[in-house]
Amino acid sequence: MGEEMDGAEACGWLSWRVAAVAVLAWLALHVAARVADALWWRPRRLEAHFAAQGVRGPPYRFLLGSVREMVALMAEASSKPMAPPCSHNALPRVLAFYHYWRKIYGSRFLIWFGPTPRLTVAEPELVREIFLTRADAFDRYEAHPVVRQLEGDGLVSLHGDKWALHRRVLTDAFYPDNLNRLVPHVGRSVAALAEKWRGMAAGGEVEVDVAEWFQAVTEEAIITRATFGRSYDDGRVVFAMQGQLMAYASEAFRKVLVPGYRYAMPSRPSIYQMLEN
Repeated sequence: MGEEMDGAEACGWLSWRVAAVAVLAWLALHVAARVADALWWRPRRLEAHFAAQGVRGPPYRFLLGSVREMVALMAEASSKPMAPPCSHNALPRVLAFYHYWRKIYGSRFLIWFGPTPRLTVAEPELVREIFLTRADAFDRYEAHPVVRQLEGDGLVSLHGDKWALHRRVLTDAFYPDNLNRLVPHVGRSVAALAEKWRGMAAGGEVEVDVAEWFQAVTEEAIITRATFGRSYDDGRVVFAMQGQLMAYASEAFRKVLVPGYRYAMPSRPSIYQMLEN
């Protein structure tokens, strides 16, 4: 009798183990199928869906999408000076991938940020129609966590009711009467910039990096003086840290986000740690 009970218990335990293994195997297959669909089959379906409507673009590549080509085109464009040097056509340098692919695929094409597609539209009338009649389809992108730390929760990244609240709070600051109050501050900073250039050119011709000076006058006139009522020198350290954070964010933007990857690699100081130091 006892041996029969032991045999029944052993069979019951074996049955539970088989059931547990079957459940785990089903879960593993389910997760693998979801991952394969998100990283391969869904992008391919979307690619075919847009192609049927005449909208094409650079082909989707597993996990990376179009990021590798985008980075290569941007690096190539920034590695050489603009031609001719006096040209004001900055698009081939600033958005080299857009300029290159638009010539190939037209004014509407699809690009991939990892497995996430983005429809690029360059027709003014169609852009206007999207904003006026289909604004719900124009959503903000999901930023890389490092980029999100730099941008914070602002109009660029918020959605829905939170976006509407922030937009309503900021609206008053852009009324003409309020903007006119900033004109004297901006005028003083621009006049000081012109005076510095005049002093530098007192001994003859001098070459000036306009971009660097314009960055400084923007930070001084609009951000530091007009907003906080302080001088640019007082905020120089903060702007230096901000520049470093922007470099980190730019580097992160050029990479595909793999969840959990940052915990497996030596991490840089967080934005808040940098500000505290």
